[in-house]
Amino acid sequence: MSAFSEMGLYYRVAYNVVGLELKLHGIRIEGRENVPKGGCLIVSNHVSFMDPTTVGWAVAREIHYLARKSLFRPPFWSWFLPVCNVLPIDRDANDISGLRRIIRMLKEGHAVLLFPEGTRSQDGTLQTAEPGAGLIALKAAVPILPVRVFGTFESLSRHTKRLRFHPIRVVIGQPYLPVVAAGGRNKDSFAPVAQEMIDRIAALP
Repeated sequence: MSAFSEMGLYYRVAYNVVGLELKLHGIRIEGRENVPKGGCLIVSNHVSFMDPTTVGWAVAREIHYLARKSLFRPPFWSWFLPVCNVLPIDRDANDISGLRRIIRMLKEGHAVLLFPEGTRSQDGTLQTAEPGAGLIALKAAVPILPVRVFGTFESLSRHTKRLRFHPIRVVIGQPYLPVVAAGGRNKDSFAPVAQEMIDRIAALP
């Protein structure tokens, strides 16, 4: 069975709509064969509102996304976002229940997209990683898939409100497991593991 046929109905419809829009950007995907099956933490640079849907379309399998809780406003968004696999997370507090849910889903075999930088870059360059990304990676113990998106900053940066059809390219790297010294899976390891995500994203050509 193909990854597309395994997608839920609403996700599949949204996936096709996103694909039509991205084709207007002349999108190119490199490394799609690197996308693993089963539990997978997808990590990407973050420069635009377009990044979640762009990465989701590029990896060509059903994945889950994270968004701040304040976006889940009834009646429409509180219904639509969950059916499109968007999970609420409180970025302004220590959202233990949200982190546990993400880790559980990864262990259950789902793919989750995470932006280690935490928020969109102001100038399109990679920023320092948030330690919470390392916490999730170490607790879930699933392959990490680095992805780098080019062109979405020029298409729709946080400083512009008008979409421009700039060419977009997505490079998908090789999945990996972080190397941590024996006995080092503690809070002191979170930041280095998260920074390795940024380093591997930066290395994608």
